[in-house]
Amino acid sequence: MDTRATASTVLGGTISAWLAEQALLDSEPAALYAALCQRLRAVGFPILRGQVGFRILHPLYDASAISWTADKGTVVSLFRPDDVTGQERFDRSPFGHALAHRLPVLRRRLTGETALFDFTELEEFRAVGGTDYVVFLVAFESAARTGVICSWLADRALGFTDDEIVQLQRITRELGIAMKSRIERSVAHNVAHAYLGKRAGDAVLNGSIRRGDGEKITAALWYSDLRQSTTLADRLSADDFLNLLGRYFEMTASAVLDAGGEVVSLIGDAVLGLFRVEAQPEEACRRALAAAHEARRRLGATDPSTNLPLDFGIALHLGQVIHGNVGVPERLQFTVVGSAVNEVVRVQDLTKQLACPVLATAPFAAAVAGPWRPVGEHVLRGLDTPMPILAVAAS
Repeated sequence: MDTRATASTVLGGTISAWLAEQALLDSEPAALYAALCQRLRAVGFPILRGQVGFRILHPLYDASAISWTADKGTVVSLFRPDDVTGQERFDRSPFGHALAHRLPVLRRRLTGETALFDFTELEEFRAVGGTDYVVFLVAFESAARTGVICSWLADRALGFTDDEIVQLQRITRELGIAMKSRIERSVAHNVAHAYLGKRAGDAVLNGSIRRGDGEKITAALWYSDLRQSTTLADRLSADDFLNLLGRYFEMTASAVLDAGGEVVSLIGDAVLGLFRVEAQPEEACRRALAAAHEARRRLGATDPSTNLPLDFGIALHLGQVIHGNVGVPERLQFTVVGSAVNEVVRVQDLTKQLACPVLATAPFAAAVAGPWRPVGEHVLRGLDTPMPILAVAAS
């Protein structure tokens, strides 16, 4: 073994030891990969570009890739399952070829008599100074449905040495080990955030998982219900009704999230949102009112050619609730409970009766300035004491 190969092996071993330590830590995948690429180049590996890709579980995306270049650093890309053009481009790429044929290693020389350019990307790599390109596939289980796929592009005139290829394959496998826990943690966060919301999801992941775990909070409550949902469900096909529900939630739940609120529950065809009061209630109520206006604006912007009648009422309330885990130990729900929740639901029932799409309680209206119009005191279902109700004058 020559001196350069010996030094490369020793330094590669140092990087392997560093990756083993990183496997126990919780840095972000992009930060880990950037640090690895920088270390490889610093110890003499001729890395011009590196890329690692892996599948993810996310409501919008099914894969992610982290790319690193010596001059631009790290770029993270996300790929949607409905991107047909992108999928076709991936299928024709070195990554797609390696995955389709379950190739543990794919190598292409980009200079000399053995140069081969059977993928479009290889011409692009050669144009930026690449001389040697290698892909490694690291599977997490025998069926190879999950794992990481990683590529390395060299810029040394003679490309990678055989010893460097061996070391890069080992280092890529150790990278896969370090990435596996990060990918699984990312999946847990994505699932928790998608089904519980970001704040509640983080609380559960941080240990609030037992029945009774929770807290009392003061919040502006936001409740919406889809009109004539039973009739629509009977009249429409399952696909059409689910599509309509999706449009309704884009108008309502998305408006709550965009205004900085939390969607606590999607109860059939109803949305229960909250805006926490951190200091004074004015800010929370202001954002809740803005979300109500935005939801109605989105409804007004609906394409009338859809021929699908869609309408909903919105109720706004201010009060104290218990935010936490309820249910049985085998099946819990992180939600809000309390009299204020029952009240905001009952107020929404009045929106159709009073022909006012947005109604608020007196405590809510007192907390934030608005074009309020009193619509009388009403005895809410299940309650004995009449409650003053106000509408937004513009509605």
